[in-house]
Amino acid sequence: MKRRLLPQTPVRRTLTALAAAAVVTVGTAGCQVFSPTATDYPYAPADGIQANVGDVAIRDLVLVVSGSGDAVVSGGLVNEGSQPVTVQFAPQQQGGSAGSGSEVRLQPYEQVDLSKQGLQLSGITAKAGALLPVSVTSNAAGTTLLNVPVVDSAGYYSTVTPAPAPSS
Repeated sequence: MKRRLLPQTPVRRTLTALAAAAVVTVGTAGCQVFSPTATDYPYAPADGIQANVGDVAIRDLVLVVSGSGDAVVSGGLVNEGSQPVTVQFAPQQQGGSAGSGSEVRLQPYEQVDLSKQGLQLSGITAKAGALLPVSVTSNAAGTTLLNVPVVDSAGYYSTVTPAPAPSS
């Protein structure tokens, strides 16, 4: 005896399509449970750190080293206040004493790209990949100690260089 398949009717096709869509929907909905959306959690998508020192917002702060014992300060500063502010960066040496640092002055609501300022910290022995304690001092908000990542002067940091030496 020959088996006869039931003829495909429009109603049966519709029900089959709906059942398949339900299976796919339920099967893929579980992915969200085990892999939440990245924008659900705040994070800094950068190499450097973020901090606020009073009205000064520090973004993507890193120290770029080239093996010379000096490090160039890279990142961004924004003075979100209505008064001028001076910000100083100084590395913390063994025993808590501050090393030789640099400073930058910001006008009210000014944004500064530190990598273009040529700010240097001297006497840096930390290698790329380390975290170096750096004191950040604002004349308006005092001092904050930050653990700043140290990166190598290669790749996209290859253009971050120290300020040229003054000519005599």
